[in-house]
Amino acid sequence: MAGKIRNMVNRSGRYHARLVVPKDLRGIVGKTELRQPLGGDYRQALRLLPGAVAQLQHRIATAERKAGVARNNAAPRYPLAPDQIALSHYNQRLAFDDELRNDQRYASTGIDYLLVDRLREAVAGTASDEELQSLVGHQIDRFRAAGNLDAKQGSDG
Repeated sequence: MAGKIRNMVNRSGRYHARLVVPKDLRGIVGKTELRQPLGGDYRQALRLLPGAVAQLQHRIATAERKAGVARNNAAPRYPLAPDQIALSHYNQRLAFDDELRNDQRYASTGIDYLLVDRLREAVAGTASDEELQSLVGHQIDRFRAAGNLDAKQGSDG
């Protein structure tokens, strides 16, 4: 029997991402827990889980900013390892691609080969810090705002 998957619950045959709202933020969020439906297929739910959890964590981070909770010197509330951040981002991109494919205009879009080349340079380790910032900086900032990391630009961690 498989172990319990963190942040995923099964309610009446449907899977949901679930995150408990910290007590100090429940008044702002208005709930004790946040849920996001993942569907009825277990494999699909596992694929969608990291992106859904990141979205729920972002909602909590937004509530923290509204509450003025200072976490500047504290560790991130929901730390993720770099490979977990990459997987979450990848799954979010896949979900976005699925949405696009359902749009009739999808076939009229092309491939941005310049972007592909820039990403290849980044993966190969030949891109400059400025190039990396322009490619993925906004995504890293989004994970930072969600409380998934606290590393500063140019640091090793």
